[in-house]
Amino acid sequence: MTQPARPDLSSRLQRISVDIPVTIMSALSSPVEASLANLTRQGALIVGPTLPKGTPFQIEYMGQVIYGTVMWAEEDRFGARFPIELSEGPLHDRLEHIQTAQNARRPSATGLTASPASSRKTGGFGRRGVQ
Repeated sequence: MTQPARPDLSSRLQRISVDIPVTIMSALSSPVEASLANLTRQGALIVGPTLPKGTPFQIEYMGQVIYGTVMWAEEDRFGARFPIELSEGPLHDRLEHIQTAQNARRPSATGLTASPASSRKTGGFGRRGVQ
């Protein structure tokens, strides 16, 4: 049996720092207020309540319900994995908005910007516009 292709680890593990208030609920607890401290399409760091490792739960945010499983837990936080990657809804939109804003503040990969001379259109090939 072949394994499904794995997503690129660098994008999978890129955590975006956030502070998003949410409601957490599981079969073990009544609804409780919490906060997402970081977020990816595959999971989140949740601060506030704690649930035992392996516990299935749900996050409620602006009418959207996201299911997750507790991967690790400490006294006041836990790491969650989403069985279905975030791809739509208010939480996905918020993540996309934050990523776009962070990317806009980042300098270009080379650290260089185009000068007026380098952005000037030429009539042909090369620096001299050879036709």
